[in-house]
Amino acid sequence: MKKVNTFFLILVISALVVTFILTLIPKKTFALFDEKNLSCMGPALFSSPFPTIFLLGAGTLLGIGLLSALIQIIKTQLFLNNLLSKKMPPSSDLKKIFQNVGINNKVVVIKDKNLFSFCAGFVFPFIVISTSLIKSLTKKELEAVLLHEQSHLLNRDPLKVFIGKTLSSMFFFLPIFKELHKNAESSAEFLADQWTIKYQKKSGYLRKALKKVLSKPSENLGLVSNASNPDYFEIRIHRLVNPNLKLKKRFSFFSVATTSIFIIVSFVMLNAPAKADHMQKQDLQTACIENQSCQKQCHPSKQKELNYIPVDKCSNFLLH
Repeated sequence: MKKVNTFFLILVISALVVTFILTLIPKKTFALFDEKNLSCMGPALFSSPFPTIFLLGAGTLLGIGLLSALIQIIKTQLFLNNLLSKKMPPSSDLKKIFQNVGINNKVVVIKDKNLFSFCAGFVFPFIVISTSLIKSLTKKELEAVLLHEQSHLLNRDPLKVFIGKTLSSMFFFLPIFKELHKNAESSAEFLADQWTIKYQKKSGYLRKALKKVLSKPSENLGLVSNASNPDYFEIRIHRLVNPNLKLKKRFSFFSVATTSIFIIVSFVMLNAPAKADHMQKQDLQTACIENQSCQKQCHPSKQKELNYIPVDKCSNFLLH
């Protein structure tokens, strides 16, 4: 059974919590916004710049998220289109290896001098591997590489990378999201290595394959949304050499500080009394009841039920 990528789970839950908080804050601050008598209180409410600022802020965050997602999709598609133009049919021996691993019809072989393999595809993931990498590996080493990519495929890691990059861009004001995303990426790589070792019962084949890839660096696959990020090759080799090595994933002081400030400010705003808003609402309602001219705008349906207020009393009320 596959292990859960804890950091990706924390990343998604954190994004939902922050979104919920950002939704509650304006609801608390602008309590008068949804009142039925908004037409009467409109000038008093919209004279404040906060509703406009909040709407602009929410629109900006949403726009940044959509822009990040669009850029990733375009860059990934252009990158894949360039590679897939060099697609070639696998040999019968390769097909047997693909079938033994359980990834038949899920692998695309690319004629390329660079050594690379990765998993791509947000909705329908597939594995891409170069002919040069295939030639440089033994049968068992190739099996190890394919098993590693199979883990990414089964866990839909390319989609998770895409979501992580989008959320870290959207919540840029909280750097901890970027660090959570990086930790989620590295965890996905380690989980894929564990999947390979569990199948082959040893880590030697995968370690040798990684060293061969690392000895001849290829294109920076980390620029697009895919799994098997080469940034983690060296760390993975150390982990394969020493399985008991525990990699501590720490957060920077800046990310912890900004997150703490966000939590404190949100707590204060959500627990602040809305007395001022309620008083404003009550005062406006009182004005509507006592002021005959305002009453026509606020509650025209109840106009007949109110007693007639002489003009001089209405004038006195307005003067005071």
